[in-house]
Amino acid sequence: MAETEVKTEVEMEVKTEVKTEGDAQPTALEKKIARQIEYYFGDSNLKRDTFLQLKIREDNGWVPLETMIKFNRLKILTSDFDVIVQALENSPTGLMEISEDKLKIRRAVNKPLPEETAAYWQSMRARSVYCKGFPIDADLDMMQEYMDQFGECVHIQLRRDKEKKFKGSIFAVYDTIDSVKRFLEAEDLKIGDQDVVKMKKDDYIKMKADEKKSRKEDEKKKKLEQKEQKEKDQVEAIQSEFDDYEKGCVLHFSGVNDQTSREDLKELFSDHGTIQWVDYERGQSEGTIRFSEDTKAQETLDKAKAAKEGALQVRGCEITFRVLEGEEEEQHWMKVFEDKSRARLKKQQGRRGKKQKWFEKRDNRRGGDRGHRDRGDQQQMGKKTKFESDDEEGNGNSEDVKPEQDVKPEQGVKRPADDGDAGQPSPKKEKTEDS
Repeated sequence: MAETEVKTEVEMEVKTEVKTEGDAQPTALEKKIARQIEYYFGDSNLKRDTFLQLKIREDNGWVPLETMIKFNRLKILTSDFDVIVQALENSPTGLMEISEDKLKIRRAVNKPLPEETAAYWQSMRARSVYCKGFPIDADLDMMQEYMDQFGECVHIQLRRDKEKKFKGSIFAVYDTIDSVKRFLEAEDLKIGDQDVVKMKKDDYIKMKADEKKSRKEDEKKKKLEQKEQKEKDQVEAIQSEFDDYEKGCVLHFSGVNDQTSREDLKELFSDHGTIQWVDYERGQSEGTIRFSEDTKAQETLDKAKAAKEGALQVRGCEITFRVLEGEEEEQHWMKVFEDKSRARLKKQQGRRGKKQKWFEKRDNRRGGDRGHRDRGDQQQMGKKTKFESDDEEGNGNSEDVKPEQDVKPEQGVKRPADDGDAGQPSPKKEKTEDS
């Protein structure tokens, strides 16, 4: 709608809402005007509105109405000074003062901005709520009217996605704890046909944090499972090279004491066959001896017994031997193949890791100081000051911009959009959640 059309409608509204004498109640338009201005000078917005803070310092808190009517949302409502003055005079909050010549306004001296103490922030958090269920095309007036059913809603923050589109949910701040209770305790709330999701803002933030933690744990678990499966597939691929094995070459032994060593066991059979591997650690009570393919375990055992005249002893202990057969032998060889596969895989991964480190070191040597310097220059050139309001829309003024003639170019101060942080203007911008 063109601006001239908007003004025409507003002027018509002003004409139709003329009050009779003795009528002390503000009209609907006056309520909107007063509320909009009181938002500008309210606790949530004024703390973060750089432009308005600058104007306040220039004249002991006074801001010309000539400046105020250039704020987009107020300009849509009216640009008539008399209407603005009348609206503020009829406002029951008493937040604003009007100059004697009725050309300037300021926040009442007896109502200064509250100090940002722990008690202040605790109060703001206790009065902040989350509400979801608004149509994507809903406007602030509709949201304000809906939230005001339960008490005076002093601040609304629209929540947006990464593409800056309204997500249908808001953070809001009520004037009192009682209003919050009425809102949270209301049952079966709907906005049109849409069910309303509501909770304290703190509870919502905790819920999203728990969901994020759960997602990270699930992702971590999934990555671990994928890694294990990948390793298993690689092991199986390598293991296929060791599918064939010579049967009857593995001898199991038991009955050794904790002083027995591999060398002791090798000495028993060194003159009767070729030992390929002794799977045994000192202190164990049993183990296996694997002979080469051309050495049969049973024949070697028989030869050793014959040489020792029947009994095979090591360090005073009589050792029991038997040849592995069938499923037991197959499981033994499967373990051998798996160990070899994992060892080879680990070696391959180690080589890839060393190669990657070598490339990184080479790139660092080539890039060196020049790379750091270039990155530093790029960061400095691309640096942008971002206000908290860049991604969110507050209680009625996201399209407002500074009047160009009110700020000197050398000051470089731009009035940010009038969008709060659910009544909690923190220097750190809160991340936008998915829902």
